[in-house]
Amino acid sequence: MLEARGIRYVREGQTILDGVDVTVPAGGSLAIVGPSGSGKTSLLAILSGLAPPTAGEVYVAGERRTGSPAPWAGVSMVLQGYGLVSLLTAAENIEVAVRAAGRPAREAQAAAAAALEDLGLGPHAGQIVEELSGGQQQRVAVARALARQPRLLIADEPTAELDLAARTIVLDRMLGVAARGGAVILATHDAEVADRCDHVLDLRVAVGRLDPVHRGEDDLHPWTHPWADLVFRVFRDRPPAERDRPDLRQDQQP
Repeated sequence: MLEARGIRYVREGQTILDGVDVTVPAGGSLAIVGPSGSGKTSLLAILSGLAPPTAGEVYVAGERRTGSPAPWAGVSMVLQGYGLVSLLTAAENIEVAVRAAGRPAREAQAAAAAALEDLGLGPHAGQIVEELSGGQQQRVAVARALARQPRLLIADEPTAELDLAARTIVLDRMLGVAARGGAVILATHDAEVADRCDHVLDLRVAVGRLDPVHRGEDDLHPWTHPWADLVFRVFRDRPPAERDRPDLRQDQQP
């Protein structure tokens, strides 16, 4: 499903990744582990097509994807910072992503409702994201990725904000992508999450160092997503009463 060869990534003169190889077959799952700053987020960005490597190649389903200007169809990513649009509802965040995958609006609405319900967020579908807790936002981000029915799911610390019960449900759903013949790649600090994956890649070993040389990985922003232009249309089409809701005031408490 995915193969990466000789990945090297240098930013501002610092080598973050050097000679990293990744192979995940269809039906397989991989956990990427390592301390903060070891390059996990950078590697996931490269594997998902959000960032180009300094050197090396990435193949998805046998097709060379390195340097391709087009979004990688069939690939969904869960960002560590969630990448949600705070002024859209939980459902709208998902609908935008599903519509960007080429599905019609009515189908996108149904997919969003089903994904949220599956992760226990059905009652929160109509709430704007900034009204939700951190754990709820994380589940919305996972629901968004799953609603796109990816062949390859890439997730950066997708369970970090979840309690045990929610973590189990989320991990079950994500690994379900692999069970259906896709592939899953997770970055995690959680040993129990890593243990549930078929393979583990430790970046401290992969890059041949014991200590990270870089402390600030890429801060991926939601507007880098291929569906970002749809966000404006969804928000533009909301009734003025919704756009001007009192709970969107600057002084609202988290």
